[in-house]
Amino acid sequence: MKIDPHSASARAFVRSLNILLKFARLYGYDHVRTIEHLDIAWRELQGAIPPASQSGLLLGATGSQLLLDGVPLEGAPAERQFALLLSTAGIASVQFFPTVTYEELRRFARAFPTSKAKPAELALQLKSALVGARGLRINEICFIATDARLKDASVAAQLAVASLGDASQDQFKRWLNDPQKLLELIAAAQGSHVEGGSGSGTAGAAGPGTGLGTRGTTASGPGVPGTGNPEIAFATGPDNELSSLSPGGDAGGYWIPAGAAVPEGLVPSYSVGKTVAPSEAEMFKILGALTTFGQIASAQGGIAGAGTFQQQIAQLPGTAQSTLRQALAGLAAQTTQAKPDETMLVQLAEHLAIRFALEQFEHGDVKVSAVRQMLDRMNQEIESLRNILGAHENKMTDAGILVESHREILDRQFWAAVPESGKQSVLLSEEAWCIPPRNVQSYVAGLMEKGNVAEAIEILQNYASCADSEEADARKKAAVGLSEMAELYSKADPKLLGEALRHVGLRLSVEQDAGVQGMVSAAFVRLSQEAASSRSFSAMEQALELLDGVETQRPGIARSLRGKMGIEERVPDFVDEALRARQVAAGLTGVLKLLPQAAMEQLSARFNRCSQRQDAENIANLAGDLGEEGLQYLRSTLRGGPGAEAVEMVGLLSKLDPHAVEVFLPGRIKDFARSAQDRIVRQISGSGATGRCRILLDILDYVDPLIMPLVIDEIGVSADRDALGRLLTIVDGDLPIGSGQYLRVKAVEALGRIPATESVAALKRIASGKKVFGWTHSQELRIAALQALEKLDLAWAQEFLPKSGIENEDLTLAPLTILANSKFVRQRRHTRVRLRKPLTAVSTNLKENCRLEIKTASLAGGVATISRHLAPGTQVQLKLQLGLRSLQATALMRDYRAQDMAFEIVDMNLDERTKYRRLLAGKLTRLVPAIEESAVTTAPPVDTAIAR
Repeated sequence: MKIDPHSASARAFVRSLNILLKFARLYGYDHVRTIEHLDIAWRELQGAIPPASQSGLLLGATGSQLLLDGVPLEGAPAERQFALLLSTAGIASVQFFPTVTYEELRRFARAFPTSKAKPAELALQLKSALVGARGLRINEICFIATDARLKDASVAAQLAVASLGDASQDQFKRWLNDPQKLLELIAAAQGSHVEGGSGSGTAGAAGPGTGLGTRGTTASGPGVPGTGNPEIAFATGPDNELSSLSPGGDAGGYWIPAGAAVPEGLVPSYSVGKTVAPSEAEMFKILGALTTFGQIASAQGGIAGAGTFQQQIAQLPGTAQSTLRQALAGLAAQTTQAKPDETMLVQLAEHLAIRFALEQFEHGDVKVSAVRQMLDRMNQEIESLRNILGAHENKMTDAGILVESHREILDRQFWAAVPESGKQSVLLSEEAWCIPPRNVQSYVAGLMEKGNVAEAIEILQNYASCADSEEADARKKAAVGLSEMAELYSKADPKLLGEALRHVGLRLSVEQDAGVQGMVSAAFVRLSQEAASSRSFSAMEQALELLDGVETQRPGIARSLRGKMGIEERVPDFVDEALRARQVAAGLTGVLKLLPQAAMEQLSARFNRCSQRQDAENIANLAGDLGEEGLQYLRSTLRGGPGAEAVEMVGLLSKLDPHAVEVFLPGRIKDFARSAQDRIVRQISGSGATGRCRILLDILDYVDPLIMPLVIDEIGVSADRDALGRLLTIVDGDLPIGSGQYLRVKAVEALGRIPATESVAALKRIASGKKVFGWTHSQELRIAALQALEKLDLAWAQEFLPKSGIENEDLTLAPLTILANSKFVRQRRHTRVRLRKPLTAVSTNLKENCRLEIKTASLAGGVATISRHLAPGTQVQLKLQLGLRSLQATALMRDYRAQDMAFEIVDMNLDERTKYRRLLAGKLTRLVPAIEESAVTTAPPVDTAIAR
């Protein structure tokens, strides 16, 4: 099929135009690429317009569809977006005439915004940019009303048209939201009602007897002076606007009932005596008439439908008409200088409902609770009007934006209009729940600003007591109000928060109504959250105690609420606060007692991370203050809780109840991983508990053989004489299953830290034992024994040293003395030295071996730069390079420190350990202090391995 070249050029022009606008948004109109695409679009536009054409090219848009000379154009998403942009801007089409110039096309393109802008702004910018353009025209979408609808309309409808004038649909909608125009419609309705009756209106442009005409025409009817009816008469001026008339003017007057507001610009002619309030049935008729008129305003009835509204108004009793006109006059006075509000009909309906309910309440005809019921019934009638005019709120609701309930708005507006004396009496009564929470909050805040704190507290106490009302609706409303005013209760007086929680918490246990139960639960949660955020510890304690009571009767509800209260999640902050200033945290201790699990988990974690003894003591003291329930949680976790949790509890429990650890830990530790066992041993040692030695002795036979040297080392640090028997047994060669000679060296070092003469004989036997061709025991074991004897029997050691065959250099790296009064939780066990030159070591047991550059070392381990990451606790077989020789050792990788990683030697051949000792003694440049405070305080000692 042959393609028309002009059609192809037109389609190419549309694509180029869209690309041009896209480049303009990206780079701006002055960019070289944008100018280049403008030239391309101009050439394609010239090719798209036939030379002999008079109409040129018509580019139209309907929805997301582009049209070329009325033919739909299939395009990409970009073209569809361009069409949608034109449609939403109210542009029906763009006409490109053959006389179009390059400059006009450039102005047309530049009119499109380069940033986000409202669609209406595009139409205005195009109009402004194309002023004087002859080759390009913008055609806008336009709706034109026709009078054909009035062919069969009633006289009232024709009167409405005459009153409103020859208006466009947009003007009509604006007028329907203008109280001044509504007043005119009512006047027209009155004229129609008395047509042919006793009214003496002058014939005008609207017809005889209509009561409407040109300037100077009087709107007369039952309300004209002398009839005795409290009606209103109006006079209109040019353009159907209400005239501003003085009393007694020739053109008639504007009369309002007594007490009505006078619209600005209107001068009252005279007022009739006090009007009679309409009945509730008449009020519903007024609301029904406004709903009908709302259908007109939403274009469901059109201009002709205005007659229906006028007929309904005309059929209302005089008192109802007067009430409606009073409300309109008040709105007219408020909107004379402002743009009419699109929700004016809803405001009018709400104003009428509130005014009627207020008068009924002030006259004492109804009680407070009855007022709510009356407003509910009226709100149902107004709701249909809102549904017609509330498109904006519906869009907000669909978008997920929370919109205040119309019923709540009506309640709030009503109570805002109640006199101060009436408010106070209700707020102190059993029906205080009827008042919307916002109004209560505003009233109480005002009292507090004036210094009437006692009165404000009394009102809040009374409102909280409504949660115990016998009426389900009262309990529900009170619960909702307490949720909204939780912050006010906290600020007014912290004790009020606890009192409100008491009312709501007691209701939780006995409430049977499912709907009310949900509201009460929400109020309890909100009040508890406020207590937590405001640090009201007494209120939090009360909330937790109440929840415990609920749990005995309704465990499911209690479990659900506990996680929402926001108290447990703040336990870390509470613990920090209690540890910082315990003297002011008396109330906090009670809260933590009621949360034993969360509190003990936090305290255990902090205890395990302590580096200084005083901090650990403070944590242990706080944990002890939490009482038996906290201890019971620690015991139960260690006895049968998950392994990971049980490991974390051992340290604190060893401090608080070492006997429980002795009973439960040996049976469980054998099932734990080696890394968990290592962590447990360090926690027990770091706890500083007096009975920690017995615990370590009990678990010695159950731990991994690689952890045994650490257990023996920690036993020696405890310096407890209870360990002498087992240590002497190990020194004599009775070793636990799986252990080796390295453990005997550790046992000898441990004996040297325990000041007991009972071990001297065994140590002398090891140091001096001889056989035919040499010494009975290995050199390393004898060195350890002689170093221990230097502490226990220095004279004998000095006498024996010259004939021992042990060089002074071998005794250089002796175990360090542990200070009993050290401020640190853990101290270094062996002397650490800095090497002149890093010592190279490689792993030999891993799938992917690594290289270590050891910078600092001791007999028990060191710190090295490692070639790849290894998880703490990884077992490695190290091969240390010593020139042409090498040494073997088994080590466990520890924690990272800056760019390096620590390791601890857990097993080593004793002969190679002697060589390693001499290597360190020969290469050292200086000793590292036994206690490096900077290193100890920056790294958590209990969790971290310190190479010794």
